[in-house]
Amino acid sequence: MQDSYKELFLSESQEYLGNISKCLVKIEENPADSPSINEIFRGIHTLKGMSATMGYDKLTALCHLAEDLLDEVRNKKRKLNSEIIDILFAAVDIIGELLEEIKVNKPSVVDIGEVTQRLKKFLLIKDKEVDEGLTAAAKSVLASGDKFAFSESETKTVRQAQDKGFQVFKIVITLNHDCVMKEARAFLVITNLRKLGEILKSVPEVENLKEGKFEFFFTVFLASKEDQRIIRQELLSISEIEEVVVSSAEVQEKTAAEVKSTVQTASAQAGPVYVKKIQSMRIPVERLDKIMNLMGELAIAKIRLAQTVQTYKIEPLEEVVFMLDRLITTLQDEVMQTRLLPVAYILDAFPRVVRDVARKQNKEVDLEILGSEIELDRVVLDEISDPLLHLVRNSIDHGLETPEDRIKKKKSPRGKVTIQVSRQKGQIFIEVGDDGRGVDFQAVKKVALAKGLITEEETKDLDEKRILDLIALPGFTTSAKITDISGRGVGLDVVKSKIEALGGRVDFETTKDVGSKFILTLPLTLAIIKAMLVKVQEEIYAVPLMNIRETIKISKKELKYLQNFEVIKVRDEVIPIIRLDKILGVASSKLKPEDGDGRLSLVIVEYGKKAMGLVVSQVLGEQDIAVKPLGALVKRTKGIAGATILGDGRVALILDIMSLM
Repeated sequence: MQDSYKELFLSESQEYLGNISKCLVKIEENPADSPSINEIFRGIHTLKGMSATMGYDKLTALCHLAEDLLDEVRNKKRKLNSEIIDILFAAVDIIGELLEEIKVNKPSVVDIGEVTQRLKKFLLIKDKEVDEGLTAAAKSVLASGDKFAFSESETKTVRQAQDKGFQVFKIVITLNHDCVMKEARAFLVITNLRKLGEILKSVPEVENLKEGKFEFFFTVFLASKEDQRIIRQELLSISEIEEVVVSSAEVQEKTAAEVKSTVQTASAQAGPVYVKKIQSMRIPVERLDKIMNLMGELAIAKIRLAQTVQTYKIEPLEEVVFMLDRLITTLQDEVMQTRLLPVAYILDAFPRVVRDVARKQNKEVDLEILGSEIELDRVVLDEISDPLLHLVRNSIDHGLETPEDRIKKKKSPRGKVTIQVSRQKGQIFIEVGDDGRGVDFQAVKKVALAKGLITEEETKDLDEKRILDLIALPGFTTSAKITDISGRGVGLDVVKSKIEALGGRVDFETTKDVGSKFILTLPLTLAIIKAMLVKVQEEIYAVPLMNIRETIKISKKELKYLQNFEVIKVRDEVIPIIRLDKILGVASSKLKPEDGDGRLSLVIVEYGKKAMGLVVSQVLGEQDIAVKPLGALVKRTKGIAGATILGDGRVALILDIMSLM
């Protein structure tokens, strides 16, 4: 049971932490943003309560202090400044580290001492309006519970004590947040209080205090004839006690009649609601992946069944197969939707990344994110987070100039990084651009020549495509000073290889002193796609439907030659032709690519703004296919993106249109 709660705790905590980080960036830009301050406070408060329930004391202590500081800020008792924001950012980082320890079941080694001391430094600077000796932690306890409901027997005991001349005190005890044996301190407090009078009630109960089942503060109601100052001094003499607040107790009793009346009134107004309806639930990612794999196998089985019915002309099953096909397609779409997440899931963390890198580089940077609501397959999303991080960090470090240099170029001193996400024809386009200095072609030429990567003759035809190939080589950089984030080449080889491994593509545009832009093209999903099956000689291949513009038939007479390339003119557009049997090395057979009237079957594909015609022997038809990864020996083969299993059990290779073009 604890493990299931832990999984839920971690999932929700990460969501709260991401939101807190995003709001911190907002209040750094606009300290008067009250909604964001309140949002941070609520997030920290919730994290504190959740971690206390789970028994994560370090996390509880840190959240408690951060909450106290935020409480003073939002109540206008302390002015928000850059130092407070830095402390809160530091606290968020430590909270993230503590959550990571909890996730991997590691014994906690994260030191919270430094950040807690920095938080305490502010909390110890008291405002004049605050009562002497009253900490924010104690205030929050008093504010949340000035009146405690006593049972009938407890109320009777209080009345008897008062009749005998005893005073009833409410005592709030706050322990140091770095106290490691809080149950021992609580035991000493209880022991000392029993010497001063009679304990009438404690919140939590005494047994829970002895077992350490409480946060770093608790409340005790004491009947005593001692002065409240003596009680406070006695308790403060115990080590690791941060604060003691003693006040006269207000005892509030609810009689059985009052309770019954309250319940009846509520019932009359709203009716009995004992169990809330479940609106949503969390499913482990592993289970979703397993369902997706089974969905792929089910799609293959559906295709095989349909082909069998068609081959043997089993008419009674045709209607059943048609209905089954429709149901499985609908189910497939629904399962696909469960794997989709908005790109904001990873992009929400980027304002913090930009803020930290910009400060380290002494630059002023604005970040603009467009289209973050567009959804993408979880697997693709996981894989692109690191590449995007590399591109954004390098845009700030190597792309954007310093404020002084930008002013000299008559630009705004604040640089701008833009992340734009768009969707088109089953593909996702992510553009990461900056308005910086652009790539210096001369510097790239110089480094490339020095490393022997290109010849002097090749430098004459250096364009963006060749520049991208060069700067994406491992270790290639034009940066004079190498740091953990300097140079376009640092990590760009990783970006290119990861995106291409996903069946995507990286394009690059740059203009000197105007800026640079990386364009990532990605498939919407990697699991099940629509494809056109084609025959090349006796082999069957799958062409992703999202890359196909149209299929046509042409006569040999329509083929022309342009600079030794076969081309065809389609509606005033000249399109190059590729004969797949030659490109893929398919052995010739008696089957020719021409049909009976001597015409060629042509599949016109497009990628970006380019189009190309694929000559095939036969177009078999459209089909949903389950994408299967290739083995290590063949996965890097140019022109092949993966494989699928056909209805008759044969394996068909999926063409990689990007590399073919």
